[in-house]
Amino acid sequence: MKLMQQTVESVFDDLGVGIMLHDPETGRIVGANSRVEELYGYTEAELSGRSVADYSATGDGFTQADVEARIQAAVDGEPQEFEWRIERADGERFWAAVRLAHTTLDGEDYVLAEVSDISARKHHQRPLDIEQVFLDQGLETLKNPFYLLGVDGTLQRWNATLAETLGYSDAELEGMHALDLFDEADQPTVEAAIAEVRETGSVIVEAAFCTADGELIPHEFTGTQLTDDHGTIQGIIGIGRDISAHKKRLDRLKTQEEMLRQFNQTVAKSIPFEEKVAELLEFGRGYMGVEQGFLTRINGDSQQIVVGVGPNQQLKTGANAPFSESYCRHTVSPDQAEPLVVTDAANDGWGDDPAYDRFGLGCYAGATITVDGETTGTLCFADRGPVDAEFTEIQETFVELLAEWASYELERTEREAKYRRLTERISDAYYAVDTDFTVTYWNDTIADRLDVPREDVLNESLWDYFPEVTDTVVEDRLREAMTTGEPTTCEYYYEPADYWTVLQIYPDDDGLAVISKDITDRKEYEQRLERSNERLQEFAYILSHDLQEPLRMVSSYIDLLESELGDDLDAETKEYMQFAVDGAGRMRGMIDGLLEYSRVETDGKAFEPVDAEAVVDGVVDDLQLATAEADAEIIVGDLPTVAADFDQLGQLFQNLLTNAIDHGGDGTTVEVTATETTQGVEFAVSDDGPGIPVDQQDEIFGLFDTGRDSDGTGIGLAVCERIVTRHDGEIRVESAPSEGTTFYITLPDN
Repeated sequence: MKLMQQTVESVFDDLGVGIMLHDPETGRIVGANSRVEELYGYTEAELSGRSVADYSATGDGFTQADVEARIQAAVDGEPQEFEWRIERADGERFWAAVRLAHTTLDGEDYVLAEVSDISARKHHQRPLDIEQVFLDQGLETLKNPFYLLGVDGTLQRWNATLAETLGYSDAELEGMHALDLFDEADQPTVEAAIAEVRETGSVIVEAAFCTADGELIPHEFTGTQLTDDHGTIQGIIGIGRDISAHKKRLDRLKTQEEMLRQFNQTVAKSIPFEEKVAELLEFGRGYMGVEQGFLTRINGDSQQIVVGVGPNQQLKTGANAPFSESYCRHTVSPDQAEPLVVTDAANDGWGDDPAYDRFGLGCYAGATITVDGETTGTLCFADRGPVDAEFTEIQETFVELLAEWASYELERTEREAKYRRLTERISDAYYAVDTDFTVTYWNDTIADRLDVPREDVLNESLWDYFPEVTDTVVEDRLREAMTTGEPTTCEYYYEPADYWTVLQIYPDDDGLAVISKDITDRKEYEQRLERSNERLQEFAYILSHDLQEPLRMVSSYIDLLESELGDDLDAETKEYMQFAVDGAGRMRGMIDGLLEYSRVETDGKAFEPVDAEAVVDGVVDDLQLATAEADAEIIVGDLPTVAADFDQLGQLFQNLLTNAIDHGGDGTTVEVTATETTQGVEFAVSDDGPGIPVDQQDEIFGLFDTGRDSDGTGIGLAVCERIVTRHDGEIRVESAPSEGTTFYITLPDN
């Protein structure tokens, strides 16, 4: 041992590494240099005879059996290099790089161990190892194919996803060129992309992987240069993204777009409905991949082909068949919420169906036609043979779309026919315009009224054909209704035809419907009434200025005669003189009443919100003396606010309450109430007096009717009616002998 130690120290101390000699049979240390003592923290004597297990870090997976196996391998001529975890005498651990080799000293076999402390390197290497593991695991877990190409385009590295996608093993991928992974048609694109990434640094390109079994899978590839610290390109890294679903979606959208374009082009044509259907069915045959398209009408147990395209004679236009022997009876079943689709009738359980026996159709796709909620027919596509593949969702949607459009068109046609029959029976003028104000309907009444035949004005612009109505209230109201979607009305004098009309304008989704009522007679009556009112006002002016003064003179002179003659007048003369005075007073009352009647319109104020209860309460206060003299009672209920002329509303209730007190008799009770109705607010003025004779009730609102008028002039109730009329209201009376009288006044609530 001494000789061995000397030999080791003399030969290896200057090497700067730990050197140990191991017994090849036992593996124990038989010699070590001073560097080992420094590394292990043991003295020469302490190291002698120790086994590797004595200074190995326990719990780190290092065993004596492992080192003995490695020593034996070195003895057998296989040098061993490995890393080992050493535990020093003080318990500190460090990493060592160990090399074992067979050697002979003084004719004896030994195993020479070189030990170097690599703790510092391991410290720095560990994060790199973790990072490498992370990178390796991350690449393998990527759902997208990952690749590393050499500068020449050969595969250097790839993940499992790439191999699985292509269907190649790792051994098969080894050394393959990138171009070998793609379809021949895409190889020029890939080659150009590789050249571009070398030049520019990055590229994005679409190409289809060609798998081991020949399947093409579209991908989007992103490639980026891999460079060293000097910027020299070392390779190309990239990742692929499967865009098969995206491509399919784009193809579906393209197909759907083409289908919708063809559909819109056809339905927009100004051709009859049947021709549109035939065009769409013809297009649909190719789109669905079948030989036949047809639209049917169901009549009880019979089904008629309204429009049919294709070679099948049983499904041509005009053909009829029992409904019970058709596929369509299943299509219109309440249990069939979606289009009925049969791709292979013979193998899908339809071989025994009467429809299959009669028509021999191997495939079918049909949807229901409904008009006003009622099933009236079907729209279908069919072929005598089965289809190669299932009808797609878009194809089924196409069938459903055509059926919905046909349903709408048939429903609209039926509605227009009913509408036309209805409007032709309307005595008023009626016309319709679309959203561009093009005339779409013109009934006979307006044609006769304006002397404009229907064929001349249909499809013409309303403004171009009738320029005289532009910049008028008619244009304002029509455009207002078109914009707001709310009905409106207006009055207008149409000078070319010399008539007045009131337009009732009703908007809908298609434009405007306009009813034109001839109100020329009403307008002429209103004009006559206006002229009559003017004459009445003139008459009232004459009365007030030319008659009032003579009446005052009569009264004054009679009073003078009575004063001067005094006792010289006999009783009869005095009575006659009093008759004259009373007559003059009565005449003045009539003149005042006429003035009041004539001024209802001319002196009326603008309507405003008026508290009816406050108005009636004021009238009741003014009538306190009359109420007390008649021992009467006035009860006022809750009354609303209405739009009215404040003064005239007070005059209205004063006249009615005065009449009720005067004609009700002593002790009468008068009640004022109000009720909300669909026409507005209905006021009621009721008394428990003797009532009005039935034969007088129709005349009480006339001028100079004294049957119910408190002042005896016969004007008071006529004034009431005129006030109510000015307020666009109504007044009526209900009365029965000995049961009292009620006057009802209805005023609009606006």
